[in-house]
Amino acid sequence: MMILELEAYQAIGLAITIIGSIYASGKSFFSRFETVLKERDDGLKDELSKLSNQMSRESEAIRKLDREVLILKGELPRDYVAKEDFIRSFTVVEAKLDAVQNLITNLKVEGRN
Repeated sequence: MMILELEAYQAIGLAITIIGSIYASGKSFFSRFETVLKERDDGLKDELSKLSNQMSRESEAIRKLDREVLILKGELPRDYVAKEDFIRSFTVVEAKLDAVQNLITNLKVEGRN
């Protein structure tokens, strides 16, 4: 069995050395950890900035699309006729043609008599 005998100043020096080593190792470890976290934060900030810019562009594109749809809604009734409106108008024209045909037929019948 081995017995280690130290004087007080040697024991204090050894304790300070051990505590200093543990402190330096911990500080080094947490310094690296902090650096990694800072790099990650910077990367996240860059990604969030890019995402924000992209969302702004997409939001502007959506607003532009909304304006175009509103313009189209305004132009459609002027440029195109709804199916129901066309059928209604065509029915009126057919009724008038039928009336003209009946008139001509009646005139021919009366002209023969």
